[in-house]
Amino acid sequence: MARGGFTNHLPLMRVLGILLGLLVFIAWALFQLGRHYDRDSLKPALWQWASATDSFASPSTAPPQTGWLTIAEDSDPYHSRQAYWLRIPLRGADVREPELWILNATTLSVFGEGKLLYAYDPAANGERVNLNYHWNLAPLPSPLPAEVYLLLDNRNGLNPEPDVQLVGKGDFLVHLIQKDLYCFLIGGLFLFSFFFATGLYTIRRDRLHLYFAMLSLCGAYESFVQNYLMQWLWDQPWLSYMELGIFPLGVFGFISLMNVVFGEDHTRALRKLRWIVLGFAIVTLMGAVWMKIAWFEWLLGYPLLLLFLVAAGIILRSIWSAYQDRQGIESIWMLAGFFVMTAVALVHVLRTYLPAFFNVAKRNIPLLNNLPFDILSIGLFLFLICLIRVIIHRFGKMNEQLKAFNASLELNVAKRTSELRDKGLELQQANARLAHTMKETAEAFASTMVLEERNRLTGTIHDTIGHSLTATIVQLEAAKRLLARDPRLAENKLDASQELVLRGLEQIRQSARLMRDDTTQYDLQEAMVSLIEESENATGVSIEHRIDPLPDNLTTLQKRVLFQALQEGITNGLKHSRCQHFRFSLRVGPSALAFKLISDGRTYAPSAFGFGLQAMSERVANLGGTMAISPGQPGCILELSLPYGLSDRRALS
Repeated sequence: MARGGFTNHLPLMRVLGILLGLLVFIAWALFQLGRHYDRDSLKPALWQWASATDSFASPSTAPPQTGWLTIAEDSDPYHSRQAYWLRIPLRGADVREPELWILNATTLSVFGEGKLLYAYDPAANGERVNLNYHWNLAPLPSPLPAEVYLLLDNRNGLNPEPDVQLVGKGDFLVHLIQKDLYCFLIGGLFLFSFFFATGLYTIRRDRLHLYFAMLSLCGAYESFVQNYLMQWLWDQPWLSYMELGIFPLGVFGFISLMNVVFGEDHTRALRKLRWIVLGFAIVTLMGAVWMKIAWFEWLLGYPLLLLFLVAAGIILRSIWSAYQDRQGIESIWMLAGFFVMTAVALVHVLRTYLPAFFNVAKRNIPLLNNLPFDILSIGLFLFLICLIRVIIHRFGKMNEQLKAFNASLELNVAKRTSELRDKGLELQQANARLAHTMKETAEAFASTMVLEERNRLTGTIHDTIGHSLTATIVQLEAAKRLLARDPRLAENKLDASQELVLRGLEQIRQSARLMRDDTTQYDLQEAMVSLIEESENATGVSIEHRIDPLPDNLTTLQKRVLFQALQEGITNGLKHSRCQHFRFSLRVGPSALAFKLISDGRTYAPSAFGFGLQAMSERVANLGGTMAISPGQPGCILELSLPYGLSDRRALS
């Protein structure tokens, strides 16, 4: 935006006009509420004064009889550092429960009708007073005396002109409530702003909210003590006196706010100035308690005014530079608030810290007499309105950024959701293909194992039957040769041939039983019981058996392995150990089957597995199980542990 041109500054003029209008309206309304009633009942022009030689208030002290002078511009005691007397006429006044309301007096005594009516000396109580907000209320006898005498002592200080009014006790309280009740209202608003800003700082850790809270707290303290009603509620002079030291701390908060609101390009000088002001504020607070009054008044005089003017100039330069670079909402409202706050603070500094100079200014500018005493709180309240406008603007910008971020986030979420949906479809398709492939693989593997098993059984049948038939042929040829020479031996050879044929036939039956294709109807328990009964009938051995009800989810391969293990165990026991008794059990555990075959006969000596046992061990391992052979007492123990309920892929792996 162009830097020149009146129209470019219209937004600033408009905001400044609104703030000034509010300031004038509030000041006028407060002046109407706090108008001094009966102000002309005690006209200063009718007062007289005289020098005092004794400033101590005591019943023996009496006003002088001579030496009284008329109050005039060229003859008044107000700017003297010595004690003096005032004689104030009370003729013609009609007030119920009369009292003298005395302002701008440090140490004083009130005499009437030749006796002491009231006395106050802050030094006697170890107190310090702020004459801007401290007052004395001296009760008067009724009926009123014709005149009263005031003994005043400035205690080597230059105090403002005393203000004495005749008031009624009840009317006085009503006047204070009408005049100063709004101060507590503004103080409550400042206190609410303090807690609100503190909460924001706790959440966001933004220094703008921290300094806003500091300035609000200073404003709350100023509002609560910068009124006459506060002394009526709590007569503690230190409360209003410490306000003299709180003001520099508020200036520090004000400068810190400006340092945060505007960029670093415009606040280099402010960053150094704020620490100087903070140091001065700390010295002022300590001096309010421990410094001599004369030194403290000097500290609050020209050094404070000079620091205030320098700070105001630097702040104005920084804000104006920021305003010219960017005439946005923040710079416009902060610049307008600065103008109002600086003007009000300057009036406050002159009236509070340079009362003699302000009294001269009031004579030349009568409008200053109508300003409310707590105009600083009003100016600070208007400035906080500007600051709240800046904070609202920042929250608005943050809200827009959050909306943009939210829209971007929703777009990203929608995009990501679409991607995930596509990925899900791809995974479903891949899973379907994988399931189909696994099914085909399982079927192929199962067919391969069945084929291998058939080949093994075929080879077994071929080898067994071939061997049996070969042996039978040999026996028959021998019997044929011996038939003529030794019929009895030939008969034995024929019996042996018959036994070989029967044994081969039994082996063919056993092999055929394992090669049945109807595996779904294959009852393992029934097949094992049949095998046991056939073995007992054919060989004459006894076989004790216990078989638990088997689970329904046993696979064909698991059934075949279990059956072949029983068959191989019985055959090996008969063939190698000459067993006569077997004990067999097949127990169902939570996740595995426990196979155990115990045989008597010769004790088993651990050795390398033969072809049959090695093949059976490999089949058990392929199904995830284990096989172990150990010596018995005597005999042999064959044990298998075979898991069940696994997926086809695990079972076939």
